Amino acid sequence: MNLPSLWLIAALALAVPLTDTERARVLGGEVLVDTDVAGSVNGESQGVRAAIRIGASPERVFAVMTSCEEALRFVRRLESCRVVETAADSRHQLIEHVVNLRWYLPRIRFVFRADYDPPREVRISNVSGGLREHEGRWTLEPLDGGAATLVVYRVRVVPRYPVPQWLILATLKRDLPETLRVLAARCVAPV
Repeated sequence: MNLPSLWLIAALALAVPLTDTERARVLGGEVLVDTDVAGSVNGESQGVRAAIRIGASPERVFAVMTSCEEALRFVRRLESCRVVETAADSRHQLIEHVVNLRWYLPRIRFVFRADYDPPREVRISNVSGGLREHEGRWTLEPLDGGAATLVVYRVRVVPRYPVPQWLILATLKRDLPETLRVLAARCVAPV
Protein backbone atom coordinates (compact mmCIF):
# COMPACT_ATOMS: atom_id res chain seq x y z
CA MET A 1 0.00 0.00 0.00
CA ASN A 2 1.43 3.40 -0.93
CA LEU A 3 1.57 6.48 1.31
CA PRO A 4 -1.38 8.35 -0.28
CA SER A 5 -3.55 5.24 0.27
CA LEU A 6 -2.55 5.11 3.95
CA TRP A 7 -3.42 8.79 4.40
CA LEU A 8 -6.80 8.21 2.74
CA ILE A 9 -7.50 5.30 5.11
CA ALA A 10 -6.48 7.47 8.08
CA ALA A 11 -8.68 10.36 6.88
CA LEU A 12 -11.68 8.09 6.36
CA ALA A 13 -11.18 6.44 9.75
CA LEU A 14 -11.15 9.84 11.43
CA ALA A 15 -14.52 10.65 9.80
CA VAL A 16 -16.50 7.56 10.95
CA PRO A 17 -19.36 8.62 13.28
CA LEU A 18 -20.36 6.96 16.54
CA THR A 19 -22.90 4.18 16.30
CA ASP A 20 -26.38 4.86 17.72
CA THR A 21 -25.57 2.63 20.70
CA GLU A 22 -22.27 4.42 21.41
CA ARG A 23 -23.93 7.82 21.04
CA ALA A 24 -26.68 6.83 23.50
CA ARG A 25 -24.07 5.66 26.02
CA VAL A 26 -22.17 8.95 25.77
CA LEU A 27 -25.31 11.09 25.95
CA GLY A 28 -26.24 9.06 29.03
CA GLY A 29 -23.07 10.24 30.79
CA GLU A 30 -20.51 7.58 29.88
CA VAL A 31 -17.04 8.48 28.65
CA LEU A 32 -16.38 6.31 25.62
CA VAL A 33 -12.78 5.32 24.89
CA ASP A 34 -11.92 2.42 22.67
CA THR A 35 -9.72 1.18 19.91
CA ASP A 36 -10.75 2.74 16.60
CA VAL A 37 -11.53 -0.45 14.70
CA ALA A 38 -12.67 1.57 11.68
CA GLY A 39 -9.08 2.76 11.34
CA SER A 40 -7.59 -0.72 11.40
CA VAL A 41 -5.02 -2.02 8.97
CA ASN A 42 -4.95 -5.81 8.52
CA GLY A 43 -7.30 -6.12 11.50
CA GLU A 44 -4.91 -4.29 13.83
CA SER A 45 -6.12 -1.00 15.27
CA GLN A 46 -4.20 2.07 14.32
CA GLY A 47 -5.85 4.55 16.64
CA VAL A 48 -8.13 5.37 19.51
CA ARG A 49 -11.41 7.20 19.61
CA ALA A 50 -13.09 8.85 22.53
CA ALA A 51 -16.30 10.74 23.22
CA ILE A 52 -17.87 12.70 26.05
CA ARG A 53 -20.87 14.92 26.65
CA ILE A 54 -19.82 18.25 28.14
CA GLY A 55 -22.30 20.62 29.80
CA ALA A 56 -20.95 23.71 28.06
CA SER A 57 -21.46 25.34 24.67
CA PRO A 58 -19.34 24.30 21.67
CA GLU A 59 -17.82 27.80 21.72
CA ARG A 60 -16.64 27.36 25.31
CA VAL A 61 -15.34 23.83 24.67
CA PHE A 62 -13.52 25.00 21.54
CA ALA A 63 -11.90 27.90 23.42
CA VAL A 64 -10.64 25.62 26.21
CA MET A 65 -9.46 22.89 23.81
CA THR A 66 -7.42 25.29 21.69
CA SER A 67 -5.70 27.12 24.54
CA CYS A 68 -2.13 26.06 25.37
CA GLU A 69 -2.60 27.34 28.92
CA GLU A 70 -5.69 25.15 29.35
CA ALA A 71 -4.09 22.15 27.57
CA LEU A 72 -1.43 22.05 30.29
CA ARG A 73 -4.27 21.57 32.79
CA PHE A 74 -6.26 18.87 31.02
CA VAL A 75 -3.87 16.89 28.78
CA ARG A 76 -2.33 14.17 30.86
CA ARG A 77 1.49 13.96 30.67
CA LEU A 78 1.78 17.22 28.71
CA GLU A 79 4.79 19.12 30.07
CA SER A 80 4.96 21.98 27.58
CA CYS A 81 2.66 23.60 25.02
CA ARG A 82 3.81 26.44 22.80
CA VAL A 83 2.23 28.11 19.78
CA VAL A 84 5.00 28.29 17.17
CA GLU A 85 3.05 30.10 14.47
CA THR A 86 -0.48 31.35 13.85
CA ALA A 87 -1.92 31.97 10.37
CA ALA A 88 -2.93 35.53 9.55
CA ASP A 89 -6.59 34.44 9.42
CA SER A 90 -6.20 32.35 12.64
CA ARG A 91 -7.55 29.27 10.80
CA HIS A 92 -4.51 27.19 11.73
CA GLN A 93 -1.57 27.12 14.11
CA LEU A 94 1.67 25.21 14.46
CA ILE A 95 1.91 23.98 18.04
CA GLU A 96 4.79 22.32 19.87
CA HIS A 97 4.10 19.81 22.62
CA VAL A 98 6.48 18.01 24.96
CA VAL A 99 4.96 14.86 26.44
CA ASN A 100 6.41 12.60 29.13
CA LEU A 101 4.71 9.24 28.51
CA ARG A 102 6.43 7.17 31.18
CA TRP A 103 9.56 7.23 33.30
CA TYR A 104 11.09 4.45 31.18
CA LEU A 105 10.39 6.17 27.84
CA PRO A 106 12.06 9.34 26.54
CA ARG A 107 10.09 12.57 26.41
CA ILE A 108 8.54 13.23 23.02
CA ARG A 109 8.80 16.70 21.51
CA PHE A 110 6.72 17.25 18.39
CA VAL A 111 5.13 19.97 16.30
CA PHE A 112 1.68 19.56 14.79
CA ARG A 113 -0.59 21.68 12.65
CA ALA A 114 -4.03 22.38 14.09
CA ASP A 115 -6.60 23.41 11.48
CA TYR A 116 -9.61 25.14 13.00
CA ASP A 117 -13.26 25.28 11.98
CA PRO A 118 -14.64 27.04 15.06
CA PRO A 119 -16.57 25.93 16.99
CA ARG A 120 -17.11 22.62 15.19
CA GLU A 121 -13.79 20.94 14.49
CA VAL A 122 -10.04 20.80 15.03
CA ARG A 123 -7.95 18.66 12.66
CA ILE A 124 -4.43 17.73 13.72
CA SER A 125 -1.59 16.65 11.44
CA ASN A 126 2.03 15.87 12.15
CA VAL A 127 4.70 18.39 11.11
CA SER A 128 7.95 17.38 12.80
CA GLY A 129 9.63 15.96 15.87
CA GLY A 130 9.43 12.69 17.76
CA LEU A 131 6.31 11.35 16.08
CA ARG A 132 6.43 9.61 12.73
CA GLU A 133 2.65 9.87 12.44
CA HIS A 134 0.15 11.98 14.34
CA GLU A 135 -3.30 12.49 12.91
CA GLY A 136 -6.32 13.52 14.90
CA ARG A 137 -9.72 15.07 14.71
CA TRP A 138 -11.87 16.69 17.39
CA THR A 139 -15.53 17.24 16.45
CA LEU A 140 -17.94 19.28 18.54
CA GLU A 141 -21.69 18.85 18.09
CA PRO A 142 -24.09 21.21 19.85
CA LEU A 143 -26.66 19.56 22.12
CA ASP A 144 -29.61 20.92 24.10
CA GLY A 145 -29.91 24.06 21.96
CA GLY A 146 -26.19 24.78 22.27
CA ALA A 147 -26.04 24.49 26.08
CA ALA A 148 -24.02 21.25 25.87
CA THR A 149 -21.58 19.61 23.46
CA LEU A 150 -20.90 16.11 22.20
CA VAL A 151 -17.12 15.90 21.81
CA VAL A 152 -15.66 13.10 19.69
CA TYR A 153 -11.91 12.64 19.38
CA ARG A 154 -10.03 10.26 17.13
CA VAL A 155 -6.26 10.01 17.13
CA ARG A 156 -3.51 7.94 15.59
CA VAL A 157 0.02 8.26 16.97
CA VAL A 158 3.19 6.45 15.90
CA PRO A 159 6.50 7.51 17.52
CA ARG A 160 9.74 7.70 15.51
CA TYR A 161 11.51 5.30 17.87
CA PRO A 162 10.46 1.68 18.28
CA VAL A 163 7.58 1.40 20.72
CA PRO A 164 4.99 -1.34 20.28
CA GLN A 165 1.75 0.10 18.88
CA TRP A 166 -0.21 -1.86 21.50
CA LEU A 167 1.62 0.09 24.23
CA ILE A 168 0.74 3.44 22.63
CA LEU A 169 -2.90 2.37 22.26
CA ALA A 170 -3.03 1.08 25.85
CA THR A 171 -1.60 4.36 27.16
CA LEU A 172 -4.12 6.41 25.17
CA LYS A 173 -7.03 4.21 26.28
CA ARG A 174 -5.94 4.52 29.91
CA ASP A 175 -5.27 8.29 29.87
CA LEU A 176 -8.07 9.62 27.65
CA PRO A 177 -10.97 9.13 30.10
CA GLU A 178 -9.27 11.31 32.70
CA THR A 179 -8.20 13.83 30.04
CA LEU A 180 -11.78 14.16 28.80
CA ARG A 181 -13.20 14.43 32.32
CA VAL A 182 -10.73 17.19 33.21
CA LEU A 183 -11.49 18.95 29.90
CA ALA A 184 -15.20 18.82 30.81
CA ALA A 185 -14.50 20.23 34.27
CA ARG A 186 -12.40 23.05 32.79
CA CYS A 187 -15.21 23.88 30.35
CA VAL A 188 -17.86 24.23 33.06
CA ALA A 189 -15.60 26.06 35.52
CA PRO A 190 -16.30 29.78 35.98
CA VAL A 191 -14.33 31.95 33.57
